[in-house]
Amino acid sequence: MGDGWWRVRSWPLWQLPTPAVAYVLTVETAAVAAALAVLAAAPVTRADLLAFGVLAACAVVHLQASRRIERVRRVTTGGPQVDLTSIWLVAAVCCLPPLLVLGMVVLTRGQRWLAFDRPAHRNVFSAASITLAACAASGLLLVLGHRPPPLTDVPGSLAELAVLATASIAYWVAQVVLIGGAIGLTTSRPRLVDLVGDLELNAIDVATVCLGVLVSVVLTHAPLVILFGVPVAVVLHRAILVRQFENDARQDAKTGLANTVHWRQAARKELAVAGRRDEGVGLLIIDLDHFKNLNDRYGHLAGDDVLRAVADALRAEVPDFDFVARFGGEEFSILVPGVHSQTSLLHTGDRIRRTVERLAVTVTGDEGDTAVVRVTASVGAALYPEHGHSLDDLLRTADTALYAAKRGGRNRTCLAVGQLGARPA
Repeated sequence: MGDGWWRVRSWPLWQLPTPAVAYVLTVETAAVAAALAVLAAAPVTRADLLAFGVLAACAVVHLQASRRIERVRRVTTGGPQVDLTSIWLVAAVCCLPPLLVLGMVVLTRGQRWLAFDRPAHRNVFSAASITLAACAASGLLLVLGHRPPPLTDVPGSLAELAVLATASIAYWVAQVVLIGGAIGLTTSRPRLVDLVGDLELNAIDVATVCLGVLVSVVLTHAPLVILFGVPVAVVLHRAILVRQFENDARQDAKTGLANTVHWRQAARKELAVAGRRDEGVGLLIIDLDHFKNLNDRYGHLAGDDVLRAVADALRAEVPDFDFVARFGGEEFSILVPGVHSQTSLLHTGDRIRRTVERLAVTVTGDEGDTAVVRVTASVGAALYPEHGHSLDDLLRTADTALYAAKRGGRNRTCLAVGQLGARPA
């Protein structure tokens, strides 16, 4: 008991901001209350148990067959993810009484817990959010008077399908809201896409929910046909890897920002658009001052923590993923569209420099000691088309301005002058 309690106290959960801890505990408490409430929500028949057995067998086969795929998926950092277990959970919501829906939650989450080593508090919150979403959808069906037909019955009217669709939407929305709330409370200045995912991710999520409804209809009409749904689920699971590989090809693995290759492609497109519209575009190169000293003193892992903190700060200043990148080492590059004057670009560069200067990052050194470190940055700025008509020209002039900022005492912003000199802010 003592050892178990100590392990709970050591969870990273307690390091989260107080509102986030309160939110997580509230969701978990509500999930326990919902689970207790469904124990007496509806009776369980022999047909229900048979349907549960069929769904459970399919879910287990699917999850076991996709373990390697899921292991690859889990290298994705942060943000919402598609949960392919929704196929079987939504089907359970549509076909089974609440008690057996809860059993399906336990079965699917248990498979994930056994297969992958994740922080305990994340496992518990994930299970709690799914439990709440499933109970909410099941409760909605009970309120609407829906009772799943016995196996081999033909599906009902369009009204019945509309009820199932409504419950499925309720499950999906509840999941998005619960997970988005946790992300919002643990992320600095989150964007909408950070909270709910992008359009493509949500389209895949909706597809899994729709597949769950189809599975439920098949189960009540021709139970054995559901076996064909397992390979479909596995293939869908694999297809999601394509999206992840595309993201990995665009992202810097250490910071999650755009990598140099993708940023250059996006920057060239933006400059081409600006040229047609006769608009200005700013380019900033940010280099952290004395970063080697930080690595030498605290170790490279501590340096990585600082890089990620700076990346998060830059991401908050520049919401568009395509326009901020880790350029290499401790350098970052930012494209600033719609800049019409050198003064405006200087102000933007100096605002970003002050943002970095205000950061206080808690790091753990190689000896296990913790410290709060601060960094400063030097910024070089160049403006299209005044300082160059191509991306390479802008990079060269911004780099010249950056070195002028370094020579001028660091922690300052300098603007390129032509393609040869630089002017301080």
